[in-house]
Amino acid sequence: MPMRPIRTLQDFHDTHRAIHAYCSHYWVCSHDAQLALDRLAFHLGWGFDFYQGRDYLAGRLRCSICGWSHPTFALGHAGKRPEFSGTHGAGTVPLPAEELIALQRAREVHIADEMPWVGKRKGGRKFGR
Repeated sequence: MPMRPIRTLQDFHDTHRAIHAYCSHYWVCSHDAQLALDRLAFHLGWGFDFYQGRDYLAGRLRCSICGWSHPTFALGHAGKRPEFSGTHGAGTVPLPAEELIALQRAREVHIADEMPWVGKRKGGRKFGR
């Protein structure tokens, strides 16, 4: 008997799956968290279809560290971190927010005098050619 696809919050809960959110403010914050399905269900209902509504959900979530919205998501087992998390490094140790902010400010200082990259960059080839 084929299993039905896991789509709703109830499906995630029943199969002990989890939704992990990763802050998309990459240069400043590296916060991530497993979303509490019971809290999501309180606001959205157990029948909320994650795949159809993930853009809506991303617009409602904010990072608890830096306040940035629209996180990226990774799906996995409850209580276990995903082994691959998309654009984030797997197995890395997150840096404190203060250190990340200092790194971003240092980066901004270093690239302040650079020309914006449009087309060719300082005699280099165009990307993708």
